[in-house]
Amino acid sequence: MGSEVRDRVREKMKIELAQQVYTVFAERGLENVTAQQAAQAVGISRATFFRYFSSKEDAVVTALRSMNLHFSQTLEAMASSPSESLLELLRLSFEPTVVAAEQDPASIRARVELVWSTPALRASWQESRRMQQAELAHGLAAFCANYRLAETSALLALTLFDHALVRWIETPDGSLRAILDEAFDFASMIDDRWSVSTRV
Repeated sequence: MGSEVRDRVREKMKIELAQQVYTVFAERGLENVTAQQAAQAVGISRATFFRYFSSKEDAVVTALRSMNLHFSQTLEAMASSPSESLLELLRLSFEPTVVAAEQDPASIRARVELVWSTPALRASWQESRRMQQAELAHGLAAFCANYRLAETSALLALTLFDHALVRWIETPDGSLRAILDEAFDFASMIDDRWSVSTRV
């Protein structure tokens, strides 16, 4: 097996373990679980845990950086029948995440709460958002007059999404779909220019 193949296999394993450990920390609390307990919970040894991660926080950061909101695929699927407005298109780009939250609200909510309550993890969350902003902007480029509009629109959309996530975890009985829809509805009221056609 070549070194490149080994590296890809190792990276895939690292991401899978990070996601599993992230779930354990989200369910039990980062401070309430040792690295050894987390390792045992996902079926590996403490030595294996530290072969992949330097700390518990490093495992969560790895999971955050590997998260994919599937912007490109979602926007490509809508390319043949674009929305009437740019804001509507942006809102629909988050639909896979909203569906996931509806299917497993307790797990998704716990993950968001863990990050938001841990300053170091929140900083990593923001870093992952910068990468996601670039992906979203790339996907939006086909619908915008220029790339700067795509970049600015992506930043606005992710800001609205994070605002909705915070409101969601602060509202135990709340619906992420309803909260996110409301956030985008309010954004559309700020300036009528947001209702321009997505095709220029």
